[in-house]
Amino acid sequence: MKTLQKLWWFTLLRGIILLILAFFVFRHPANALMGVAIYIGISLLITGILQTGASIGFRDSFPNWGWILAGGLLDIVFGFVLLSNPALTAASLPFVIGFWIIISGIMSFADSFQSKKEGNSLWGLSMLGGVLSVIVGYFIMSNIVVGALTITTWMGIGFLIIGIVNIVVGFKLKSL
Repeated sequence: MKTLQKLWWFTLLRGIILLILAFFVFRHPANALMGVAIYIGISLLITGILQTGASIGFRDSFPNWGWILAGGLLDIVFGFVLLSNPALTAASLPFVIGFWIIISGIMSFADSFQSKKEGNSLWGLSMLGGVLSVIVGYFIMSNIVVGALTITTWMGIGFLIIGIVNIVVGFKLKSL
């Protein structure tokens, strides 16, 4: 706890940076979406390189190392594709996220029936969440501009909330 108290300013600084980031996201949503697209491309590239290296390095330990290698190479290719045209990636991101939300909603809806069989009293919430996810995913996919604004708005709200919490925690740590 002593170390946290000494580093109170770090938490405060993190909160301030997150508030600035939230302001940037709200002010420039298209650039924020472009940043997310670049981040995803870099992440896929790095994970693909690591996965490819691990599959080759540990091929004696992995019985299906060829599939792991193929997955790593696929991630590298997608990473390069996404980074080669970040604007196209940013434009397609709402479609991808909407599709992902729909699939997650369908899985949650289907899982609610299993939960009901097992006697879980929250199966209805799981079903409702699944249906709402499918609807939200559809709206994000059907209007890419609204979907992009929705994604960046929620990003900005998240950064804003986390920034405020970090500032409050920073000052609390200082006063201890």
